[in-house]
Amino acid sequence: MPLIARSIWRGPNVNCTDSSGYTALHHAALNGHKDIVLKLLQYEASTNVADNKGYFPIHLAAWKGDVEIVKILIHHGPSHSRVNEQNNENETALHCAAQYGHSEVVAVLLEELTDPTIRNSKLETPLDLAALYGRLRVVKMIISAHPNLMSCNTRKHTPLHLAARNGHKAVVQVLLEAGMDVSCQTEKGSALHEAALFGKVDVVRVLLETGIDANIKDSLGRTVLDILKEHPSQKSLQIATLLQGKQY
Repeated sequence: MPLIARSIWRGPNVNCTDSSGYTALHHAALNGHKDIVLKLLQYEASTNVADNKGYFPIHLAAWKGDVEIVKILIHHGPSHSRVNEQNNENETALHCAAQYGHSEVVAVLLEELTDPTIRNSKLETPLDLAALYGRLRVVKMIISAHPNLMSCNTRKHTPLHLAARNGHKAVVQVLLEAGMDVSCQTEKGSALHEAALFGKVDVVRVLLETGIDANIKDSLGRTVLDILKEHPSQKSLQIATLLQGKQY
């Protein structure tokens, strides 16, 4: 080990990259090799080298949910990891951790003042990704730390729309309890439009129980029933029955 350290790790070679743009630190962070990460940092490995897709070592550690390596990358080494670094898809480490439900990593990143309002190339925030993939604990953590993210200020999508689309009933309930506007409209209509279109019966029930207008229209003037008629199925019929019971 000492010979390897002297001959390979010390100096500029420690940050050399392979064909993917990975440094040794990328590989160690991705594969959970904590001791090697520490040794590389001791020999001046940079935490701020991106691979060919713009991923920094902290992105990879966050993606794997390795909270110890995330902490090390933030606090150790000659070049401390910048938590808001974005890859080629404009994603931060918080996006990576939130999408995969790594709540311990999310907690650390929030403590380190990672900006949760940063949107990726699809205009998704970390909260959007957590809602989309049904990461309930992460959703709770982010909205608790940053309740301002509940505002309806985009025409693209909201966490409520994304959770409704994928049938994440518990996430929908948490978002509504936290104050998300049930009637918020995007370019695709309301969360009720999204849930109905994708056949998420349980979510439709939750939204109706919350008091959303069953006759609400999207930007093209279509009600949810109008959309269901364009996509006939057993679930469409079931949802239509629920809606008709709420219409007046």
